[in-house]
Parts: sequence; C-alpha cells; structure tokens
Amino acid sequence: NGLTLFLIFPVFQNPEALKEDPGLAAVTAAGAPAREEWVEFVCPAREDYLSRMAGHLKDLVAEFGPDVVSLDFIRYFVFWEKVAPDRAPESLPQTCFCPVCLAGFEKEMGARIPSELVATAEIAKWILETRAADWTEWKCRVVARAVERLAAAAREVKPGIKVNIHAVPWRKDDFGGAVRSIAGQDLARIALYADFISPMCYHNMVRQSPAWVHDVVADLSAQTRTAILASTQVSEAYVEKTLAPGEFGAALEEALKPPSVGVVLWSWDALSKSPEKMEILKSSAGLKKKAR
Repeated sequence: NGLTLFLIFPVFQNPEALKEDPGLAAVTAAGAPAREEWVEFVCPAREDYLSRMAGHLKDLVAEFGPDVVSLDFIRYFVFWEKVAPDRAPESLPQTCFCPVCLAGFEKEMGARIPSELVATAEIAKWILETRAADWTEWKCRVVARAVERLAAAAREVKPGIKVNIHAVPWRKDDFGGAVRSIAGQDLARIALYADFISPMCYHNMVRQSPAWVHDVVADLSAQTRTAILASTQVSEAYVEKTLAPGEFGAALEEALKPPSVGVVLWSWDALSKSPEKMEILKSSAGLKKKAR
C-alpha cells in the first residue's frame, strides 16, 4: 500500500533471553540483576549476545525489507518511565558491574580495581567515587559501539535502510547528566550512525507539561544536529492523571514544532479507542504542514 515500514528492534531489554541464560543479566551496584517490574536488561557489553542480535536483525531485514530499523532499549538499565522530575540523581540505578564489564572497564580505561575489594557493592562504590568520569565514558563507548554494530548489520543487508534510535527523554543536564552517566546514551556519538533520533517524550507519564516535549527536542537537536523524530503519548500510563484530548493535542503540536521532523504516536491501540483524539490528529495544522 506504499506505506513506509519501521521495524522496531528491542536490543538489551530481553526477558526471554534472560530466562534462557540468567548469566546475561546486567548487574546493579548492589550486585543484583538489573530488573524493575517488566524491565529486565541484558548486559550491554556482552559481545556474544550482541553478535546474536546482529545476526537476528540481518535476518529480519532480509525477510521483511523495512525502510527504517528503529533500535529500541539500546542503552543501560533504567526504568525512566517512572522517574519523576524531582528524583534525586544519586537514586538512579548504576549498571553494569558484571565480571565482563569490570574486566572491560579495567582494560579499556586503564583502571585497576583494588584487589582487596571483592563484593560487587564495594567495587561499584570505589568506581563511582574515584573513577566516575571514566565509568561514564566506558558506558557511552559500549552503547555507541552497539549502535554502530547493529546499524552496520542492517545496512549490510539493505544499504539504503535508515536507522532510528529510541532515546531516553532526558535533556543534557537533567538529573546531573544522567542520559550519559546512567543510560550511557551519548547522543552526539550515537548520531554518527543514525538517520533519526527519537526521544520518547511521554510528558504525562513523567509528570511534565506539553511544552516540555519541544524543550527535549530542541535540546537533543542542539547536541546532535541530526533529524529529531519526536515521540509523544496518546493516553495515560503509570500515573493517575488522565491525558485529556486537549492535552494530547497540545503535546502533538509541541512535538511537531521545528526542529522536529515529525511525530511518533504511542500507541495506535490507544489512538484507535479515542475518536476525539483521532480527529485532533487528522485536523492538526502542524501535521498537515508536515505531510505536504
């Protein structure tokens, strides 16, 4: 029917893989598997896992021939959907402290973890207190390499395919720079391998105003100079505050303001159940302008 097909490809959020091999789990500073409700992360530094994912992506691109591959959960563990604006940065989860990561960190960053430190909590405390900047750099390198690897895998099968990256909707300085230090998403670095960056600007979910959507888009655009494809939510999730049609319309307009190149709506199921929001979408002047 002439529709552009986006293939959403979750990367490190993979409960099925963890059920088969629990040893793949990312490890928190407390030494526990990185898990919160439905969010369960594989360690991003596991080359064996990433190699399998690259092969799986190549198979999908070959079978379905999508126009765009959209890499989701390509970051370190954090349940950002439940991080409110007043959250203390130090309360956010730090990962991954598994043996693979610790060995890679020591080798690549020239660090030497004191031999007397044995427990994961002790090692994590030492790293975060004495080598925090190097730890953030290590995490950002790991994620950027994963983006590069998967983008190359998709383009090997279909050279003209576009690559989109789902980004945590945190501005550069939010939560003390947590987009890098916690999520490991250095957007300027990641953008080198992507055609679009798509921040998941679910304002109602994270207790922000519709105007915040544009703020995030502008901040990410300034960091990357890459096309920003804003994502916005259609209905409430994780909060009791209802996302009314008028608020949806306001967020939609904010998502379409330049420098955004378009909008992603989450989700179709919610939109299809709301004729009023569907009409707002159809009648949006900004959307019509984008369509032209």
